[in-house]
Amino acid sequence: MSALRKYRPLQSHLERRRGRPEMLTFEDIEEIIGKTLPMSATKHRSFWSNDNREEGSAAHAWTRAGYRVAYVDREQKVIRFERTR
Repeated sequence: MSALRKYRPLQSHLERRRGRPEMLTFEDIEEIIGKTLPMSATKHRSFWSNDNREEGSAAHAWTRAGYRVAYVDREQKVIRFERTR
């Protein structure tokens, strides 16, 4: 499965939120995408960077949905998405 398709369900999920912020656990995200997040999601803050918009990245999915990561806690494995537009 390509990375682009891997994170497409996350994009769709956020688009259905219609601008409402959402706090998701890593487990929630894995359930949404139907796959395990890579180890880099826990090890590297850059995985959750809003600047990494290359096609197929996780950030590409949330930015296309009009969201940004507003908060990340890798130890607690929690992400808060907020609307950008």
